[in-house]
Amino acid sequence: MTGFQEDSDRIVNAMEQAIKEGVLYTTPTVTSSINISKPSNWTCCMFGNRPNGSGMCYIPQEGRVPNRFVRWMMRICFDCLWVESK
Repeated sequence: MTGFQEDSDRIVNAMEQAIKEGVLYTTPTVTSSINISKPSNWTCCMFGNRPNGSGMCYIPQEGRVPNRFVRWMMRICFDCLWVESK
């Protein structure tokens, strides 16, 4: 079992226990899901950060990468460096 799966199982068990104890109330008709899109091969190192730095980086969805002019303006105005991984 992976670490993520073990953590997930612990959370599910804790939620079930909280419901049994009357601490947590849920409505069975509400469901949530998260869709994780495929990332692009571009990374934006934001606000002065550089590759392999410790600052913020943003990876947009595939097909949602800003065009060359927007990337250039982000570099000029906000010191954001866009790097394409090969």
